[in-house]
Amino acid sequence: MARNSVKIGIIMLFMWVIPIFGFVLAAAGLIFGINSYSVSKDAMARSGIFLNSLGLGLSLLNITVSVYLFISGDFDFLPLLEQLNQPIR
Repeated sequence: MARNSVKIGIIMLFMWVIPIFGFVLAAAGLIFGINSYSVSKDAMARSGIFLNSLGLGLSLLNITVSVYLFISGDFDFLPLLEQLNQPIR
């Protein structure tokens, strides 16, 4: 289970950008890491706990900033949508 926690933690380094996926993956990896660390106190379990804790923190930071930007109205969708609708040259 320690290896699974580390694998999920490595995936978390990329998936924290998508808040929902990042939060769910970090929670699952953290559970795997804590369970594995309670059975055998090895370094791989500790690294899985560290990676998933880092991913969980980054996901929560991303969720917090996103909610703040949407509530305050500072995020403007129109320039982003105009850029996406332009043809590729």
